[in-house]
Amino acid sequence: MTTATTVSHRDMPEDGIKDSRTNLPNRDSFYFDMRNWIEKGVDKSLVLLVVDIDGVEFVLKTFGPGERDTLLGQIGRTLQGVSEPEGKLYYITQNRFTIVLSRGDYRQVKKYVQGCLSALREPFEVAGIAYHVQAFVGISHYPNHAKTISELVRTAVFATHQARESEYNFETFDLKSDEESRFRFSLMLDLEHALEDQHGIRVAYQPQVDLKTNKCIGVEALCRWNHSTIGEIPPGDFLPFVEQTPLMLPLTEAILSQGLQDLTTWRLKGFDGELAVNLSPSLFRLSRLLDRLLEHFRFSNMPMGNVHFEITETGIMDQPNRAINLLSEMRRRGSRIAVDDFGTGHSSLAYLADLPIDIIKIDKYFIQNLDKPWGRAIVGAASTLAEQLDLVTIAEGIETESQLEKCKELGVTVGQGFYLARPMFAEDLEEWLGL
Repeated sequence: MTTATTVSHRDMPEDGIKDSRTNLPNRDSFYFDMRNWIEKGVDKSLVLLVVDIDGVEFVLKTFGPGERDTLLGQIGRTLQGVSEPEGKLYYITQNRFTIVLSRGDYRQVKKYVQGCLSALREPFEVAGIAYHVQAFVGISHYPNHAKTISELVRTAVFATHQARESEYNFETFDLKSDEESRFRFSLMLDLEHALEDQHGIRVAYQPQVDLKTNKCIGVEALCRWNHSTIGEIPPGDFLPFVEQTPLMLPLTEAILSQGLQDLTTWRLKGFDGELAVNLSPSLFRLSRLLDRLLEHFRFSNMPMGNVHFEITETGIMDQPNRAINLLSEMRRRGSRIAVDDFGTGHSSLAYLADLPIDIIKIDKYFIQNLDKPWGRAIVGAASTLAEQLDLVTIAEGIETESQLEKCKELGVTVGQGFYLARPMFAEDLEEWLGL
């Protein structure tokens, strides 16, 4: 870690404060120099590179601080060899370096960054063995991308996170991506308020139809958000990001609570189908998930046997032990379990027989390719396998009569999709069901 000593900018020596392990100027020195270059107008243009190193924390956990410090020293010397005389190198935090370049030609900067990444791909020595780290570089330009030091650092760090999604491991700050990220953040704040006020979040229901009897045997609960200023926001525009936040649990609870309330009403009117509720893989990290779900069943006085939960196979396999234990307990209490998006993961056949599941939902990608031999072969194989394992199959994404007929021919048990019925709010569903 960087030295704890803090020196005022007035007292800082000309060569700055150096980190004892890397012998490089540290974070205080970096900001001191940046103020001189930017705020005092010494440099009219410069490029900031933020270099994140993956693998340092592993060395600390495995071999201890001594080997970690040795590795940091090697990384620092490697970057120093590339940097001189073109850029000034700093060590900022445990896994982060910065480099300041005084020129901004994109082709030259790109070539320079590629040189840094190439040098860092060479193995380092850790505990007497060759050890590889992975580096990601974010690039930001002053004043094109930022007008202040704080904003320059932020944009370079943002670009570093973008670099993790790039095949080249480096990325230049992109204003459009940044605006999208800020917009998503503002949406999360708005969603939190919507959940607190119970305003704008509604549940739509898409029927699931028995393909032999044409009877609706259940409905899948789907989240709909009517934003107070933006209007209707499609689930695909916010759910993928909500899944990475603590809001996923209260959102799931809101959907389950409303679904149980509506199901209670429909039961009194003669509907005997199930309610299907999706569980995000991120929820399986929560130790009290089952307790939180059970509270809603107790409050509504609804047996768990009237609800089946849907989880992607990837979600199960990300944390197999926790997921299998939880799903087994839910089944013991009466709920059925469905594997959603079946066929798109990597473990469908290997684990299918051992998972505590009752239903497989064949992904719509295969349903929409039933006009192709391979599509029919996959759906037919999934249906046959499910029958042998005494599982129900649901074909999702049925959009044409031809797809519906092929699903019937291939032995699929249940259908779901726009051709059969679109998602509907409760009052419309009641009318569709003829309650």
